[in-house]
Amino acid sequence: MDLDKAAGLIESEARFLWTVHPQWSLTAGPQDMELVAHAMRVILHMGKAAESLPEYLALVKAQHPDGGWGRESTEKESAAWVSAFCALMLIRAQTLLQHPEVEKAVWRSIDYFLAGQKPDGRWVDSEWGDLDTTSHPVSFFNVVLALGTPKMKEAVRAAWRRGLRFILQGQSEDGGWYDPVFQPSGVETTAHLVQDAVIASLALPEGLPVRPACEKGMNWILEHQDADGSWDEKNVDHTMDCTRSTLLISRMLRADERCRPALEKAIDWIVASKNREGWPDFPGMETNLERTCDGLDVLLKVQAWRQTDPLEVVRRWGYAPGGQPTFLRAAEVRV
Repeated sequence: MDLDKAAGLIESEARFLWTVHPQWSLTAGPQDMELVAHAMRVILHMGKAAESLPEYLALVKAQHPDGGWGRESTEKESAAWVSAFCALMLIRAQTLLQHPEVEKAVWRSIDYFLAGQKPDGRWVDSEWGDLDTTSHPVSFFNVVLALGTPKMKEAVRAAWRRGLRFILQGQSEDGGWYDPVFQPSGVETTAHLVQDAVIASLALPEGLPVRPACEKGMNWILEHQDADGSWDEKNVDHTMDCTRSTLLISRMLRADERCRPALEKAIDWIVASKNREGWPDFPGMETNLERTCDGLDVLLKVQAWRQTDPLEVVRRWGYAPGGQPTFLRAAEVRV
């Protein structure tokens, strides 16, 4: 898919996402917090963080006193997985916003995860397996180490190492990570862990020796792609996860040419699977707003991957410093 087509899809899908703004924005009322975080990632990657300050301040307002968030904005109990996703959106936006309330919220998130880590390095969440749950606080700490203040970096460094070691110890000999209860196929778990937790170590001065684990994970993902370009029996969510993971791993391991055929098949399949507006969970189903945010995120990362600056796609995860995206078309899309 060429860049003009990708940009056109991004524009049209972003407009659709804005038409349903009341269904995902905390400024409009109570929301599913995972959907909120997905939408705010799109805002960030489209370079709209500064003009979307009310969205970020609403996210700060929804934070619990312990520093976490609930799965629903009305829930009183914090959950690790979604809390990490929300915290990631705040620390990445803060590099542009430089807002004191956002900085305070990032510190509360750091304290929440430091308090919740188990002695062996894991975090737990009743709705996710321990490996997948742990990958998200580690991802948050990755970005703290890349973009945070010196005091923030010092605060998380030891816990980050324990979490990363727990994940590395959980990798199977074949290169995948498996969860027999939550994700027995290993597809989503492996895609999450490589991009969210492990690969960032290659970009951080604090990094552990993770290249062999990343190479094995990349090989596992490529080997498990279906012939039509999807993963996990036409699962749109898991296909998008694997595509994003491969975009990042291929760049950081300098394996672009090896991964390009798989990426091209995957991107074509993702585009073909979309509805008139948005993406479904599986082809032919109704549009799901979370999947729609994922689809936009994939296309934005594809644009970044195709830029001459090799770090542009790495910045889409927050593992390298950088400001507004430099690759979007001039047309303004309000989202």
